[in-house]
Amino acid sequence: DFAVTLRSKILFLNKHMQTIGSAAHEYEELSALTFDESEELIYFNDKQHQNGSIFSLRHDATVSAPIVEQAVQRTGNDSVAGLAYDPLNRNLYWADMHQSQIMFASIDTLYSEPPKVLVDLHVEGGRPDGVAVDICRRQLYWTNCKIGHASVERIDLDGKNRVTLIKDDIDMPRGIAVDQLTDRLYWIDDKNGIFFAVESSKLDGTDRQLVVEDKHQDPLQLAITSDAIYWTDRADKAVWSYPKPSYNAPATSNATQSPEELQQQPQPAIKRLASWKEDIYGIVARTDFYQRLQKDEHCGSVVKKIKQRLEKTLNSARSQVSEQINKLQQEHCLNGGSFSVHGNFCVCRVGFKGARCEISECHNYCVHGTCEISEQGFPQCYCQPDFYGQRCEYYKCNGYCLNRGHCIVDTDNGDLSCECHESFNGARCEFNTTESCAPYCQLLKQQPETPVPNHCYDICEEMNSNGTSLAVYRRPSLCGSSSVFTSTVIIVLVSGVVACLALVAIIVHGLRRFYKPKRPHIKKTFVVRKQARHNSASDTPLTNRPLATEQCEITIENCCNMNICETPCFDPKLVEQQFAARDRKASPCVKEDKKILIHNMDDDLM
Repeated sequence: DFAVTLRSKILFLNKHMQTIGSAAHEYEELSALTFDESEELIYFNDKQHQNGSIFSLRHDATVSAPIVEQAVQRTGNDSVAGLAYDPLNRNLYWADMHQSQIMFASIDTLYSEPPKVLVDLHVEGGRPDGVAVDICRRQLYWTNCKIGHASVERIDLDGKNRVTLIKDDIDMPRGIAVDQLTDRLYWIDDKNGIFFAVESSKLDGTDRQLVVEDKHQDPLQLAITSDAIYWTDRADKAVWSYPKPSYNAPATSNATQSPEELQQQPQPAIKRLASWKEDIYGIVARTDFYQRLQKDEHCGSVVKKIKQRLEKTLNSARSQVSEQINKLQQEHCLNGGSFSVHGNFCVCRVGFKGARCEISECHNYCVHGTCEISEQGFPQCYCQPDFYGQRCEYYKCNGYCLNRGHCIVDTDNGDLSCECHESFNGARCEFNTTESCAPYCQLLKQQPETPVPNHCYDICEEMNSNGTSLAVYRRPSLCGSSSVFTSTVIIVLVSGVVACLALVAIIVHGLRRFYKPKRPHIKKTFVVRKQARHNSASDTPLTNRPLATEQCEITIENCCNMNICETPCFDPKLVEQQFAARDRKASPCVKEDKKILIHNMDDDLM
């Protein structure tokens, strides 16, 4: 929607003044610019370029980088302050402040004709700054910023009828713009001191009105849309806007409004839309006046002529492109391929590929056969009789005939047949005739009258004549191989189960022995008498020892563990006492026997 020139680049902005792109980064000091809506071209000036003064830029979203070309060659110490463009005659107009001239040049004759002078202000000492073209009425407006002799003037595009529109109460007019939608003229006046103003009038200079006045800015260029006024401020390096007033009511006077009247009228506030770190100079805006002014009284015929010129140019370009396409088709794209101008590549016919359609899809595709392109555009093979496969890469006889048989392919229907070696037959030579005829030869040897297959007679005779031993063949049903195999499997399974059970038993027994506590082993020996006798008080273990014939030694371990003795072991002293008591009782008490078991062996040892 907008474009602004900073010192070293051009920025493209949307309606919210957000940057959406940039261009012309290779230039050092940009200033003025103008916009051709008919062909989407931006013309801008670079003050420091050595060769060119004005350049054209085509901004296309489909192209990665904008196309920049030189439009006007630098002729000397020229300085472009303002730029304007006439889309009907395709002329560029600019104000040269150093030479005090307004120049113009045709885009179509840039290299054949030098720029021409439209207005020369050198004699009167003028300083042209801003320029604007009224394309509908074919007139040019400019501002003269010479202090003390400032003015706003107009002249026809053919260089006639120069008129001074505004010359009173004006200090230093800068940028100027023509609003084709309202038929009004807008300009910026950088007044003396800290103030500036945006003013407006009709195209003939009447109905002059003050739009807005403010201070502490250095305004340069301005642009007009359907609802607002935009200008650049070099002091704040920003873009400002102000609502465009409505001028529907007829004006009663063309005099400038007094400050007292302006103070009584409420004014909207100006808005700062965007700012940058670099110096800012020019600004342009899209107005879509080609669509809006098609039925306008003054602009309708001009818009129609511009469209006719564009259509003629487009048809000419199409004709040139068609010739170029035909040439490229004949010279570049092979095998009937067509050239795409937009993509700069060849569109190949079905069955061809490559950058220039030089490669056939059937090239080296079929190994043993002929290739044709199918209706779907894919290569298709028609194989020779001996081969098959998608690319005819497989030989039919591979692995068909067995036992070194020779394979033959029928050329009419493609059927396969085998020529077998001796001793083999069958469709694929899969049968050994010697082995198959051996049972019949055995049978003929025992029963000569038995009928056998015809081909076996010769084999049997040959085998009998050369004494070849005949193998004994048995019928598979009589061999019993299946039962032997079944019994073997059963034996293996049963053996495995028994081995597993034995292994489990061994493991269980080992665990039980490992965790079962050991039985105590007693290793003490007692010496006892065969007959008990009363001891005297003077007897001691050393003086009252039993005789060899009256004693015996008992190993407590053997006795108590029942290894030698089959009866329990008793304490000798307690036995004597118990037996004496039993004699006195009528019946023995079996329960008392437990009390005389050995219980304190350490005291009773002898």
